[in-house]
Order: sequence, then structure tokens, then C-alpha cells
Amino acid sequence: MIETRTRALKERVQLMSCMMRWRVIRGKTQQELCRETGSAQAQISRIESGRAGVTLGLAIDMGKAIECELVVVPLELKKHIVQMVDRYAQQCELDIEKRGPVGRPRGSLNKPPMPAGRQRSMSESFAAF
Repeated sequence: MIETRTRALKERVQLMSCMMRWRVIRGKTQQELCRETGSAQAQISRIESGRAGVTLGLAIDMGKAIECELVVVPLELKKHIVQMVDRYAQQCELDIEKRGPVGRPRGSLNKPPMPAGRQRSMSESFAAF
């Protein structure tokens, strides 16, 4: 049972990673995807990062929004389909390689650096209490 859940999670993360790459290739933001699917931006973010599951209906809606179709492919044809997509990407000069981490470091939202005179070490901060 655990193996099945692990495999399903891995496949879901792989699907959402692929859809996120195609969203970026198509030049769509998460906010645009939200407007087209009727889902919240935070939910799209959690789905794309693998922290939340996705329903089949939402996955289909996301695919339509990024001009992609979810299809069932027999395993013996998967290799050929992947090769066709790679050739198409090369012809169109699309970048579908895996991307690095997306976003900014936690806690870095519009925070100016602290002046040198005001910075305290962690031990000094706790000593004040």
C-alpha cells in the first residue's frame, strides 16, 4: 500500500512539474492560470510545488489553460511520445528542461538590510530577555 502511495505521489509531482514548465513556456503566470481555472493562486502554488494534491478536473482545466491536453498513452509508446515532444521543443526553440528552485528565500519579502550598527547576534538577542 505504501509503495502505491509513494508511486502515485511521485507521478503526481512529475505531472505537475511538467505542467508548470509548460505554463512558463506559454508565458502564463499563476494568477492568469487562476483566472482561467477558477482556483486560488495559493492552491496553484501548492499543487505545482507538490505540497497539495490535485483533482482530475482541475488538472484538465489547468491543461486547457496552458494549451496542453492530458492523454492516456500506452507504456510501449511513451518513449516515442517523449521523443516527439523533445523534437517539437527543439524546433520551436522551447526550454523544457527542469528548472531550479522557483521563488525567493523565505522571509525576504521587501525587507531592507538592517544597518550595521543595529545588527545583533542571536545570542545577544536572547540575552536581552
